Amino acid sequence: MGGVSYNRGLDDPRINTPVEDIARLGCEKVLIFLAEKDHLNSVGKNYCEKVKKSEWKGSFELVENEKEETCFHLHNPDHDKALELKRKFVSFLKQE
Repeated sequence: MGGVSYNRGLDDPRINTPVEDIARLGCEKVLIFLAEKDHLNSVGKNYCEKVKKSEWKGSFELVENEKEETCFHLHNPDHDKALELKRKFVSFLKQE
């Protein structure tokens, strides 16, 4: 889908993934980070609900950072929540 040059807003399948596509995820684990004040927070939560309802056999973890804005970890990378996000992400990549 990287070559697609149009955007259908929140109905775009790159944002609003069909359940059938989620069921075919080629991985065993998914880690989802959300920021409470992100304007796409509800999209992320909707994705989590679709993962639960899909026939995908893997496991996922949702991490929601309360009272935080979009990209908070980039604007203040030394903040405790940003450091925890990075630690969790690295641990996920290392499959610890």
